[in-house]
Amino acid sequence: MGKTTYIPCLKKKYSSDDFGTIQIRITTDRKSKYETLGEKIKEKFWNPDKKEVRKTHPDHERLNSLIETTINELKQLNKTPEAEKILIEEVSFINFFKNQLEHLITRKRLGSYKSQKTGFYHLSNYLSSKGKTDLLFDEITPLFIRDFETYLKEKGILNNSCIKYIKTFKSVYNQGVKLGIYQQKSNPFILVKNKYSPVEKKTLKRIDIEKIFKTTFGVKDPLYNIKNYFLFQIFAQGMRVSDLMTLRWGNIKDGEINFYQLKTKTQHRIPFNDIIVLKIADYLPNRGLDIINHKFNFNVLEENFTMNFREIEEKYERIRSGNIQKFIDGDEKFIKELESWYDTLNKHKELLITKLIITIVEYSKSNLKKFIFPILDNEIFKDVDFTSEKYTLSKYQFNQMSSKTAVYNKYLKKLQEKCELDVVLTSHLARHSYTSLMIESTDKDIYTISKSLGHANLSTTQHYINEFLDERVHKENDKLNKTFKNIF
Repeated sequence: MGKTTYIPCLKKKYSSDDFGTIQIRITTDRKSKYETLGEKIKEKFWNPDKKEVRKTHPDHERLNSLIETTINELKQLNKTPEAEKILIEEVSFINFFKNQLEHLITRKRLGSYKSQKTGFYHLSNYLSSKGKTDLLFDEITPLFIRDFETYLKEKGILNNSCIKYIKTFKSVYNQGVKLGIYQQKSNPFILVKNKYSPVEKKTLKRIDIEKIFKTTFGVKDPLYNIKNYFLFQIFAQGMRVSDLMTLRWGNIKDGEINFYQLKTKTQHRIPFNDIIVLKIADYLPNRGLDIINHKFNFNVLEENFTMNFREIEEKYERIRSGNIQKFIDGDEKFIKELESWYDTLNKHKELLITKLIITIVEYSKSNLKKFIFPILDNEIFKDVDFTSEKYTLSKYQFNQMSSKTAVYNKYLKKLQEKCELDVVLTSHLARHSYTSLMIESTDKDIYTISKSLGHANLSTTQHYINEFLDERVHKENDKLNKTFKNIF
């Protein structure tokens, strides 16, 4: 066996990306494999000559130390006799899997930990059904994989989830091979087919969203907040639930919401609009009612009025909906009155929103670390700086977010029932619904949709949009086919 080299590098998924993942390229006899450190940084922070993170990166000391430690660990593994020969009947895959889970926790890769832990749970249950508590690397064969997959399907687990668990199994197995824990004799996953079943992307239509707006709840009803959160997600450009929960008043700057997305660690900005301003205002002291209930003095067609905005809105709606026939008949006096009230409504709406924005901005200055929405405990997350791309979460903090997300989705089902909607509400449905609305309103402008969703790459948006468009193509073809009656 020739000399083995360990070279740090920055690997990008796409050549157009301005960021990549720090990895160690391990080369032996001109054959290379990669060990990822699970750390993403922007390309400008990587020094390709010195093979290290530049000092301009705020976390360069930790990252360079991690690179050095990982290389030493890999070198040590390759020095062991076990890595120099084909072992390996006695090596426990289960023990290695447990070690990998602990490794992910140590590296604070909690999303990967959660996903792999679920795969470990199903594998352990399968072994228990066979009266086994352990599984050796050498026992992992195409037959074993086939039987495990059959077990998952017999448990009623959907095809895509089965594929996910098998891929997790394969990923951990391959990691053992890369680290020299086991020298593979043959590929046990050779018969595995990773063909995902198409999943219909559910979305809400405009009429569904209007139903949610019109369904009212008392302030003490839990669904009052759930309704606010869900509508905010939609109109805050399909914001992910993780970002909804971690938004702080300090994220409000210059009439917009400026934050780092939890999933991608990329910066994203969302300009204020009327709906999200009203939803945020509901979490001001006194829920902003001192502004919302403020009485305006104004004149309409030489008659004086004193009303708050909601009363102006109700007055306009009564005139508009109660005299449709006059509008159809072209009654000039009625049309002039309707137009005057419409102008009055818009003028005072603008005044109201402006006052709320001023109040929100002022309040945010003295409550920078406080979450906007009362979902997470401020004290538990006081040490997390969500305004930086380098923050990490502890296992307890991560579990808190997962638990709160589960509760939120549970209450969304109740909101669905109260609003009498056919589509099952989930936290991610808000993002799908926003995307669907944007496809309609922008005529499939990929760049605009990509920026709105906070995607780092247009290719991600293209794939995302295609899933929605495929569904529409199927529906339109189905409608076309049904227009032909005499087919027998």
